[in-house]
Amino acid sequence: MKKNIYYSLLISAMVSVSVAEETRQVDKHEHGVGELNIAIEGNAIDFEFFIPGADIVGFEYEAKTQSDIALVNAALEKFGNFDNIFSLPESSNCNLVNSEIGVNQDDDHDDHDDHDDHDDHDDHDDHDEHDDHDDHDEHDDHDDHDDHDEEAHNEFVAHYSFNCENIKEIDRISFPYFTNFPNSGELEVQFVSEKGSTGFEVEGDEPFIDLKGKI
Repeated sequence: MKKNIYYSLLISAMVSVSVAEETRQVDKHEHGVGELNIAIEGNAIDFEFFIPGADIVGFEYEAKTQSDIALVNAALEKFGNFDNIFSLPESSNCNLVNSEIGVNQDDDHDDHDDHDDHDDHDDHDDHDEHDDHDDHDEHDDHDDHDDHDEEAHNEFVAHYSFNCENIKEIDRISFPYFTNFPNSGELEVQFVSEKGSTGFEVEGDEPFIDLKGKI
């Protein structure tokens, strides 16, 4: 329930960000660009990362080979220790109370299943000529599958919740994330607190955000 409140707070605040900024983010699923939402309410601070698989392991398709699975597991292990991703000032005395790490598969496969349903209607297969066409369809299905692989978007998703004794001491958040995942060129950050919302673009050459006066 608390998590739902957090999402509601975050979404409400993000709606107030300029439409141009919002549109730019929606249109953009770029390799080298991850998204981070940060929300502060009372003594709690939440981080939620959405990062394309290519930025983390070099690919966005579903890991099936042993080597790909090993890369994903190694990445998840890194995310399991938030110190590999970001760091908070020690003076804020923030303690991790919950974390959830995983990989989301973009399931456009449903569309592919819809195409399979059409195969059931191929009663016209009684025609030999149509069977020849079916050979083409098999190729087409193959092409669709290739398109699917290109369109597949695996995302690494990580959510961390902290309770902080001195939350106003958070004047800066640093991101060792860029060192641990060098394919990641940028993080687009949406930050919301009781003082309002703001956005940041963080890159590896300046891997931090300045939060002075924003909490």
